[in-house]
Amino acid sequence: MSARRTKIIATIGPAQDPEGALERLLDSGVDVLRVNLSHASPRAQAARVQRARAHRPDIAILADLAGPKLRLGELADTQVKEGDTVVLGSGGVPVGDPSLFDRVRVGDPIFVADGTIDLVSTEVRSDRVICRVRVGGTLRSRKGINLPNDASSLPALTDKDRADLADLDVLSPDFVAVSYVRHERDLAEVRRLTPHPVVAKIEKQQALERLEAIVDAADVIMVARGDLGVEIPIERVPATQKRIIRVANRVGRPVITATQMLVSMVSNSLPTRAEVTDVANAVLDGTDLVMLSEETAVGHDPVGVVQMMGRLLAETEPLLQPHEGPPRSQPGNALAYAAATLADDLDAAAIVVPTRTGISAQRLAAFRPHRPILAYSRDPQTTRRLRVVWGVTPIDLEVTRGLDPLHATLEAARRDLPSGARVVLLDIAADGAIGVPSLVNAITL
Repeated sequence: MSARRTKIIATIGPAQDPEGALERLLDSGVDVLRVNLSHASPRAQAARVQRARAHRPDIAILADLAGPKLRLGELADTQVKEGDTVVLGSGGVPVGDPSLFDRVRVGDPIFVADGTIDLVSTEVRSDRVICRVRVGGTLRSRKGINLPNDASSLPALTDKDRADLADLDVLSPDFVAVSYVRHERDLAEVRRLTPHPVVAKIEKQQALERLEAIVDAADVIMVARGDLGVEIPIERVPATQKRIIRVANRVGRPVITATQMLVSMVSNSLPTRAEVTDVANAVLDGTDLVMLSEETAVGHDPVGVVQMMGRLLAETEPLLQPHEGPPRSQPGNALAYAAATLADDLDAAAIVVPTRTGISAQRLAAFRPHRPILAYSRDPQTTRRLRVVWGVTPIDLEVTRGLDPLHATLEAARRDLPSGARVVLLDIAADGAIGVPSLVNAITL
């Protein structure tokens, strides 16, 4: 059992291509691998995922769709400075989507690379936008473009996304992340195209206006701070992060905090003081997972980044205050809360949860119990999906023919815990189905 309760997502990329690099990353404490489909198709990423699953069959895979993001085209690195004139489009810096020219007006801000480069449009033509540089930097291929004043209603899924969804079987992912969600209807369309659980990335102002409905419609929520910090005034990001996490916690939905968490470690051996404080605050806000992006995909020491993140999480988690959790008027939530309370009262070694779908363990984790949660399931897909849930150690359960699953769970717990350990057993039969007998019990192994 890991002493760390908050989970870590690592993005895979070129840094894992050298022999042994991916395997070392998987051994460093990663719970979920993110496959970024913004720059490649599922087939282009399949070899990395196959290597990962060969080394760690229990690793969870998150396939992250590109969504309708504007990007620069292919270009040589180009330095621009304040006061320069930059042409986006014909005769200048190539752009990947010509809809840019219809979506910009004179005087509109244009941000590139998560807002690190700030342009303002001075002239708009049918095939180009002429801009003045307000904050300079290096323009690189495929960097994202944000238009905060753009009110166009683009669909959340692009043709590339639909093609990628049709080809996802080569990755066998456990989750699919949907970029630039604006409305809960966006998730309904994705569910028609894939059976996998859906992660809603909150990175648009429109999503904040529909936040509660989107959280209800999603399986997992992501606070995608990169684009969010450009789409809304950057000074609002901390309070907005807290609001998103609070809404997700209230209904027991796992929530990811993402973007630039330890970004200085792309090239440095240590994070900044501000970054470590940011990670700690995300934990104290109630996040289930933290996500590493370029830190592991292209950084110089992905393993060191994950190990640093693990130490930060373990150091911060003892400061967590009790969680109110989802409403205890629902029987399944009431049972989960009772199990967490009983485990504390009895100083139990762990809470043992037999689960078919993972719902029981997720309900329990929503109350942030102090005791470890051991979730046993006969379905390997369930144990992989539980890797996104705070505090849960998912364990594959083998049940021999004729043996009761509950008895098999207790036998497995006896194997995994010291002899004589006291545990609390949470058995929400059928994972919380109404009218089915359930129990919370204290057992000495």
